[in-house]
Amino acid sequence: MKTPVATSVHPVQLRLPGQAAAPQGSVDPFMMYVMHHAFRRDLTDFAAAVPVTPLHDAGTWKALARRWDLFSRALHHHHTGEDLELWPVLEERADEEERVVLQAMDAEHDMIDPLLEKAAAGFAALLENPDEQTRSRLSAVLSEAVTVLDAHLAHEEADALAIVQRRMTPQDWADFEAKMQRSNGLREMTKVGPLFLKGLHGEHLADVNARIPSALKLIVKLGGPSFRRLDGRAFYYIGA
Repeated sequence: MKTPVATSVHPVQLRLPGQAAAPQGSVDPFMMYVMHHAFRRDLTDFAAAVPVTPLHDAGTWKALARRWDLFSRALHHHHTGEDLELWPVLEERADEEERVVLQAMDAEHDMIDPLLEKAAAGFAALLENPDEQTRSRLSAVLSEAVTVLDAHLAHEEADALAIVQRRMTPQDWADFEAKMQRSNGLREMTKVGPLFLKGLHGEHLADVNARIPSALKLIVKLGGPSFRRLDGRAFYYIGA
């Protein structure tokens, strides 16, 4: 299926499975939606893998811990970039009602970070003490994280990105994305780039590939084999 072509001055907004909204406007924040899709997918996969991975399979638990570190670094970088580079710019231009939404974004990030840390500690604990009680505690943390993160991403997609469309230009958004890429660095992007495109198929993958620059495609290709080895081992028991 061919990528839709905009019939107005505004780009056609990307819509991916699980996405809550895609506010219309002149900005095309498609990579934001791609990352949101990846974060939702990963948390769902972790929540599914923990209950079914045999406690005695230390190799898979080690892979899950490494894969969690990759996911949490990507999510932390995403949220830190928004907190430092996106919300402050919007707050300067926002009205009072919009500032309430932007302040909520910060508060919701503060709810997510402790859950990431608890889960990391849970994976480490399972490597040292692989018992059902430790597994149960980790499963509970992951279940809460799925709920909290999905609510935050939906709020961001429906309301915060609507503010982006009202208050930013395409050049503003390009500048923000450039800062995010520089702060991540090439080495880290080679590791996390394949994570973002995992699970996209058919018209969704074609739509994303039509939008991403050639340099990012190359990064994903270079990091793909290493990522797939780790990912396959980590999620072996659910076949993700």
